Amino acid sequence: MATTKIWAIRNSLSDSVEYVKNPLKCALEYISSEGKTLTRELQTGINCDVDNCLDEMQDVKYQFGKQGGIVAHHAEQSFMPGEITPLKAHEIGVKFAEKMWGDRFQVIVCTHTDKEHIHNHFLINSVSYIDGKKYDGCKATYRKIREYSDQLCRDNELSIVTSPKGRGVSKTLTLLPSRDNQVLG
Repeated sequence: MATTKIWAIRNSLSDSVEYVKNPLKCALEYISSEGKTLTRELQTGINCDVDNCLDEMQDVKYQFGKQGGIVAHHAEQSFMPGEITPLKAHEIGVKFAEKMWGDRFQVIVCTHTDKEHIHNHFLINSVSYIDGKKYDGCKATYRKIREYSDQLCRDNELSIVTSPKGRGVSKTLTLLPSRDNQVLG
């Protein structure tokens, strides 16, 4: 099941970038075909280079004269423990970010593997690089976030939250029929 949440960042864009890109949280060690242990950081930039995202996001803010107020939005998509691999979670996260924000905003997608549940972090520039308008994080937008995340979960035979009861409240989960129709909660 992928739960989602999003919140506004009003303080430091650089602190947020540092947190989501923390290599201790979003590194995947694997054995290569040559038998060598390699590390891959699960980070992708959309409409920006992940290595230069802070400068590129700040450049857009300066270009449109919108350095104050909300500096970014931070979203998270968390999967049920043991249900997904880090690479698949990252692939889903990139698709999710491209669909939700990729037509107008710069986004970095970082998949964290440091907890039992694999989760994606999305840092979205609050200012559109296309027209300089600010991101509208209203309830209708959050509903679209939930709906599209659920659709990606269905498409990938992952469980979804079937009856969300609000923030900070236990949720009922249903696995798809191909997953034994089991109900968790």
